[in-house]
Amino acid sequence: MSSINTNSLDVNYPIPGQNNNTQGFRNNFTNIKQNLDIAGNEISDLQNKVVLKSALANSTLNNDMANTLIANASTLQFRATTYNLGNALIGNVKIDCSLGDVQYGTLSGNITLDFGSWAPTNTEGHVELNLARANANADVYIFFPSDTPFRSIELLENYVLANNTPALTFPYNSTKMNLMLTTTDCGNSIDISPSNRPFKSTSIQYGVPPSTGRLGDTNGTIYMPDSVTQLKVTDTTTGTDVLTVSDTSSLYTGMSLMFTGSVFGGVNTSNTYYVRNVVSNTTFTISDTTSVASNTSLSSASGNMFANPISYIYVAVDDYSANAVNRSIANTAAPNIITVSGTTANLVVNYPIQFTATANANANTCGLTVGTVYYIKSIAGNDVTVSTTRYNGVAGPEYQGVTTVASGDVDIDYTVYDGPDIFRRIPLQPF
Repeated sequence: MSSINTNSLDVNYPIPGQNNNTQGFRNNFTNIKQNLDIAGNEISDLQNKVVLKSALANSTLNNDMANTLIANASTLQFRATTYNLGNALIGNVKIDCSLGDVQYGTLSGNITLDFGSWAPTNTEGHVELNLARANANADVYIFFPSDTPFRSIELLENYVLANNTPALTFPYNSTKMNLMLTTTDCGNSIDISPSNRPFKSTSIQYGVPPSTGRLGDTNGTIYMPDSVTQLKVTDTTTGTDVLTVSDTSSLYTGMSLMFTGSVFGGVNTSNTYYVRNVVSNTTFTISDTTSVASNTSLSSASGNMFANPISYIYVAVDDYSANAVNRSIANTAAPNIITVSGTTANLVVNYPIQFTATANANANTCGLTVGTVYYIKSIAGNDVTVSTTRYNGVAGPEYQGVTTVASGDVDIDYTVYDGPDIFRRIPLQPF
């Protein structure tokens, strides 16, 4: 409401036909000046605060609403602002959210994103990133700040964890990736979702799940295996029954194998074999059965055939209904013994178990591989043994070797999945 008030003006002054005192003029002039001053202040206030279609004379247009609430408004053809990040992005790339709602650019190498100028806490701010690579074969990574939680990034189909840093790669044969990032706490945590790609939950996930599954797995969830190493066998030996390869570091007792190529030495391309013993860094033996009770008899021969670790596809036939029980390890003792802390009430032989290292980069993991699914082979008091493999519901045949670590020096925890098996394992035969 305007503060201009003209009621104090004497509109009938001066009175015609008589001598008038000049005080009336002075009163009217004073009132006019006061109202003009009020009008000037109100016009200046409007100029500083109103929304304009174009700039006023001698001023710069600025319609910054400064988080002012606009309610019950109908809109038509509102547009998002854009900002060009560049056509040869590499290294650190600053995403200043104040420069544009949609920011785009083309990568010429790996980039690491750094975000700033988000909307204040308790308001939702967002920015859309439209990132491209020069060609579908360019091998580039988009790294995200590791000190900021990017919620849901693990669900993106092309998510990877590279050197403990969350990152995205471009999906196969794709040259563009559009991402929507939103936050309600000024960038302290950020939700990320794809706008031109699917989530993992609507496609195929990668890795080996526990037989009971994980929270979020439902009937029809599919996991594909990680990549496996094919080994070229150059010779076999009678008596010791060993096969010779260039490197046995990827093998473990109980691993299932099939042989392809020009086979020799007594193996058969239609059989499934199991690693019995890793004899040396270049030799190993195989068995015909999952119990690996004895070596497969081999003849002495040489040539070039291939030992293919059998990969599996995992399909859920029910929804996840297990309990994830989190506990810690007290110490480990040779041979292969893991002593757990607290009760073993939720530990069951043949149930899946996974290990998680602490944030300490030098965490002593006792020879266990973090994130790998193991199965409990035996429980005696608080002493537990685990196995990398499980066949027909039985863990084994081998024990997972662990190093001896005293109490207080173990920087690793474990999670046991206590529930029914929902996954079925389907072997993928090599060509």
